[in-house]
Amino acid sequence: MPPPAGGPTFSYVLIPWDDSEPLQQLSLRNPTDLQESLGCLTTELQGHFRKYGGSVGDEGKEALKKSLQEQMEKQGSSKGTEVDPKMLAQMASSQTVDIVQLLPATEASKWYGVTMYVDDKGVAKGAPVNRRASDICAQCGMPTEVRGDAFVARAWDDQDGFQRLDFSISELASDAAWMVEARSKNANRMNLEQAAAKLNLSGPAKPAEPELPYDERLDKASELRAEGTTAFKASDVGAAATKYEAALALFTPSPPPPQGEDAAAMLKQATELRLACLLNLAACRLKQQRYYDVISACDLAIEIDDGSAKAWFRRGQACMALQQFGAARKNLTRAATLLPSSREIRDEIERCKQLAEERAAL
Repeated sequence: MPPPAGGPTFSYVLIPWDDSEPLQQLSLRNPTDLQESLGCLTTELQGHFRKYGGSVGDEGKEALKKSLQEQMEKQGSSKGTEVDPKMLAQMASSQTVDIVQLLPATEASKWYGVTMYVDDKGVAKGAPVNRRASDICAQCGMPTEVRGDAFVARAWDDQDGFQRLDFSISELASDAAWMVEARSKNANRMNLEQAAAKLNLSGPAKPAEPELPYDERLDKASELRAEGTTAFKASDVGAAATKYEAALALFTPSPPPPQGEDAAAMLKQATELRLACLLNLAACRLKQQRYYDVISACDLAIEIDDGSAKAWFRRGQACMALQQFGAARKNLTRAATLLPSSREIRDEIERCKQLAEERAAL
């Protein structure tokens, strides 16, 4: 399906965190090149957040440090491993944009989507709550506490084509057609447990070991993930994939939710664990040249976190291996937008262009 026609510019809306400041309708040049079009708005907004969003203070740096330590421990580092000060400084000074899909672009929405863009370090910077933006998220059925300034934009995106389109201030009304549609879609949106169940088309009636308590389930899944990582590093890709699938099976479908004061933390840990296992499983399937399985695992990961650069990157690699160069370039470009510092992703985009040109010349 060809994308709708776009103008030379597209409009989008700024929602300042300060209630006393009016909403602003802004415009930006609408590139015709796919790679430029995907990245133009986030590049523009990175500049805004860098200039007006403040900087990460001491408390924010401590939070970043703790987050990095947790990530390192998940990757096999010993508990309490010190974070490289240079890495911490780089993380604190880097500026990226977080994405909230208010209305996901799907076949049901005829591939039209509306997205909110926020400062991904809003909490670390101590940015104030943006009441209006938070209310809009709630109106769309996606309760989110937004920190700092927020932006809303529209695009048409069918995974092959992409076109940025106008979005106006008047469309932020709670009875706007897209917002009514978003409320309906998000109310019935596939939850993470259903997404995980897609790994098995038969849809198991119960998770593996259904009687296992939630905390023990988390421990066992974490152990399986660690064993999978050990096997992968030893080049035993088949064994690694089996371990990751076993970890996912413990939450496919979701077991009864945990109770008590630690319930929220445990649910968060389960979500992070499932995402990691899906990404690792995709890496295994790439090694095994099972490219459609790579795409399936990445699709599930993206349903959990559509800001996962790894998911878009591995999906792009699989599409490229299948000679779906248009889809591959788009996925890789999205990964580069989310992780602009990655040389590996940029190199893969160049390789994709070269392969596409070689195929076109045949």
